[in-house]
Amino acid sequence: MTTLCVTLQIFLVLLVSVTVATDVTTKDEDQVNTIDSKFLASIYNGIGPVLNPPLAENTIELELPIPEQIHIAYGDVASEMIVMWSTPIPASSQVLYGLAPNNFSLSVSGDSVDFFDGNPDGLHYLHRVKLSNLIAGQNYSYKVRSDNELSDGYIFTAMKDGQDWSPVLLVYGDMGRIGGAPSLKLLRKEAASGLVDAVLHVGDFAYDLHTDGGKIGDDFMNRIQSIATRIPYMTAVGNHEIEFNFSHYRYRFSMPNSPWPMPLDNMWYSFNMAKVHFISYSTEVYFTDDNLIDVQYQWLLNDLQEANQPENRLKRPWIIVYGHRPMYCSNADSDDCTTLDSKVRNGLEELFFTQGVDLIIEAHEHSYERLYPVYEGKVLGKDYTNPKAPIHIISGAAGCNEFDGVCVNAMLGPRGDWSAFRAWLPGLYGFGKLHIVNETHIFWKQVLALNGQTIDSVWIEQHNHGPFNIADFDFEIENNDEEEDAWWLSD
Repeated sequence: MTTLCVTLQIFLVLLVSVTVATDVTTKDEDQVNTIDSKFLASIYNGIGPVLNPPLAENTIELELPIPEQIHIAYGDVASEMIVMWSTPIPASSQVLYGLAPNNFSLSVSGDSVDFFDGNPDGLHYLHRVKLSNLIAGQNYSYKVRSDNELSDGYIFTAMKDGQDWSPVLLVYGDMGRIGGAPSLKLLRKEAASGLVDAVLHVGDFAYDLHTDGGKIGDDFMNRIQSIATRIPYMTAVGNHEIEFNFSHYRYRFSMPNSPWPMPLDNMWYSFNMAKVHFISYSTEVYFTDDNLIDVQYQWLLNDLQEANQPENRLKRPWIIVYGHRPMYCSNADSDDCTTLDSKVRNGLEELFFTQGVDLIIEAHEHSYERLYPVYEGKVLGKDYTNPKAPIHIISGAAGCNEFDGVCVNAMLGPRGDWSAFRAWLPGLYGFGKLHIVNETHIFWKQVLALNGQTIDSVWIEQHNHGPFNIADFDFEIENNDEEEDAWWLSD
C-alpha cells in the first residue's frame, strides 16, 4: 500500500508540473517556481492539488467610479440645490431623490469635468447636478450615482419659502484637515441636530486643497462630508486657495449665480435667505490680480444697489457680507488688517458703509475678535442698538494646520478702541453661530470647540436699516494719543 501511495504522489507531481509548465510558458521563471511550490505544499499538507493557480501579484484591479466627497450648496434660486461629488475615473453624473424618508423615485443628470490643474494625485473627476423645483421647507432623501456605483442615502431640507422664518448658520474660516479636528467633531453634531440651516466657510480650506497633489483636498472634503451632505456648505475664497489660479476652489465648489467651474472674474456671489441678503466677496483680488479689483467692485456696487431698492430692503432688511481677510484686527503680525494702509479696508469700507451693510464676517487671523460699529477707524457707539456703521466679526479660529497644530495669531499688545472682545490663546478653537431672529434682531455667539461653551455673544438690534449716513456723527475728532493707540502696529 505504501509503495502505491508514493507512486501516486509522484504521478500527480509529474502530471501537474507538465500542466503548469505548459500554461505558463509565457511567464517568468520566478512565477513558475512560485506556482510549483504552492502546488507541492498543497499535496503534502493534505489539501489536494491547486488546480487554479493564484493570480500574479501584479494583476491590475479594475478601478470603479465610487462616489466620495459629496456636498451640497444652494442654487441660483431658493427652490434649487446643487449636489457635487468626485470619482477616480470618468463616469455618469446622476442624483436619485424624492421626498423623505427613503424615497428615491426621481432622478436628474448633470455634468462632470476632468480636474487636473494642480491636482495630479487627487481624484480627477468632479460631478455636479442641479435639483430644481424643490418644495420649500421639505426634507428630501438623495443618493448620487456614477455609472453603477451608488452612494449611501442622505437627507437635506430645501430652503424655506419667503422671509418669515429664522435661520441659524454655522460660521467659521481657516479650518484645516488636521488642525480643524476639534471643531469638526462639534460641527458634525450641530449639523446632525436638525437645528442648523447652512454653513458659511469664510476662506482657507484643508491647508491646503492642493497639497500632496490634491490628496489633502480630497481628504478634507471627505472629512466635511457628514456636514456638507446635510446642510448647504457656502463658501468664500481665501489666500490658501490662491495656488494654481484658485483652481481647487473654483472646481471643488459651486456657488449661486456663478458658472461652474467658477471663472477667475466671478468668484463672488449673493443669495437671499429669510430676511437676509448674503454676499460672498473675494479679498484676494487685492493681493493677486489688480484687473479684478474693479470687476468685483462694480459687481458689488450693482448687487448692493439692487438689495437697497426699497421693496427689496423691506423684504430683506439685513445685509450680511463675508470675505476672508479682515479690515481691522488686533493681532501681533504684519497682516493687512494691522496696517494704516489696509488694501481691503481702502477698497471696500466706504462701499459697505454707504450701502448700509449691517454685518461683515471675516477670518484669516487664527483668533476671534468682535468689533464695535466702526468706520475709518472711528467708533460710532459702544453698543449694538441701532448701530450707525457696520459691525465686524472675525472668526478664523476653527483650527488650521500651521505651526504643528498650534494654530494661533497672537494678540499681545494693546488693542484699538474699536475692539470689543478678543480671544486667541492656544486651544480656543471654535466657530460662530449666527441666528437671524427677525427683521430687527440677530444673535451671534462664538462657541468653544472643546466643550461647546459660549465664549462671547452679542445681540444686534437695528430698527433703521439702510445706507449709513456720514452726517450721523462728527468727523472732527482730534488726532490725539488715544487715536494713535488704535494703530500700535502702524510702523
